[in-house]
Amino acid sequence: MITALPWLLRSAGAGLMLLALLHIPIGRHLQWAGDAARLTPVNAAIFHVHNLFICVVLVMMGLPCVFDPLIFLERTRAGGWLTWSFAGFWTLRLYCQWLVYPANLWRGKRIETGFHYLFTLVWLALAALFTLCGLVQMRWVQ
Repeated sequence: MITALPWLLRSAGAGLMLLALLHIPIGRHLQWAGDAARLTPVNAAIFHVHNLFICVVLVMMGLPCVFDPLIFLERTRAGGWLTWSFAGFWTLRLYCQWLVYPANLWRGKRIETGFHYLFTLVWLALAALFTLCGLVQMRWVQ
């Protein structure tokens, strides 16, 4: 199992960086520019900055996964903090997928329901991957 983790981390990192890039077509599809235009100038600026920082965080999470996946597996204090922080982040994102977004945004809508379940699987996989890396850090998994 442990020998597969570097490959899984690289794949996850590539996926995270791809997700950052996909914010461009996602934003177009969801018509974020039109929504932002209806906001007050300060709220529009905050929306754009937060969207930028989401993309930056996704890239910053993806880079070490792709280029130095062993950072998550070598047993160090920094590696422990990093892996458990990532595990917590993606667990919280999974929680939000089901308990923050109102179900009426996706339930009964074929495409939206498909994406809801797809992203549920993605967030679950990321949470599980980084939790497993955290368990490696703690020497609970060899």
